[in-house]
Amino acid sequence: MADTPIDERLFTDQEIREILKLAVEKAPSRELIARDGLSLAELKTIGAEVGIDPARMEDAARTVTFAQANRPNRLVGAPTILNFERKVAGELAPDDTPDVLALIRQTMGVQGEAVEIHGSLEWRAMGELGERSVTISSRDGATTIRSAANLSNAATLTYLPAGVVGAITSILGLITFAKKGSDIGLIVFLAVLPALYPILRTVFSKISRSESAKLQRVVEELASLTRGPGG
Repeated sequence: MADTPIDERLFTDQEIREILKLAVEKAPSRELIARDGLSLAELKTIGAEVGIDPARMEDAARTVTFAQANRPNRLVGAPTILNFERKVAGELAPDDTPDVLALIRQTMGVQGEAVEIHGSLEWRAMGELGERSVTISSRDGATTIRSAANLSNAATLTYLPAGVVGAITSILGLITFAKKGSDIGLIVFLAVLPALYPILRTVFSKISRSESAKLQRVVEELASLTRGPGG
């Protein structure tokens, strides 16, 4: 392969990804520099030219957007505030409300309460994990769907009780070492909290990922309920 002239060889999928990445990083187009970005439609067009399904390009763009909007909290190891949004063509009619609420409640796993505010349908639920909400607004032939969650309560419940127990255990270990010179007490003092912290980060990360998956799923499923023009 190395002996084949570059203009005659065929590149693998992995090589194509690397080439495209390097080309964008090292020599962005004048159009990109001038406008400081490309629209999703333009990204889809570029992707189609190299054989990438526009739907896959949109999924990738949505993944990047969600990641930007839901950055992890460095202390607890995962986002405590989650926000997802999608705008689609078509509108939800008033008689769709029962189906919409049933879908939200089934996906989120909680009854919650729904209200209509200025033509928008808003669903909210408060639980041990925190507050979660879904808002649907239809206007001018388009529907905007937003889902959000505040997991501060979940972070507190994950870290506080275990942290207190860990701190007390460490202090007791230190007292034991100070009074009796016990090596075990010293080990307990030095090891409990450092060992506990990554475990708690893992636990909360799983909670955050689970809630994130629900919020994304409810947005996508609600988007599929919208009625396109003439629908």
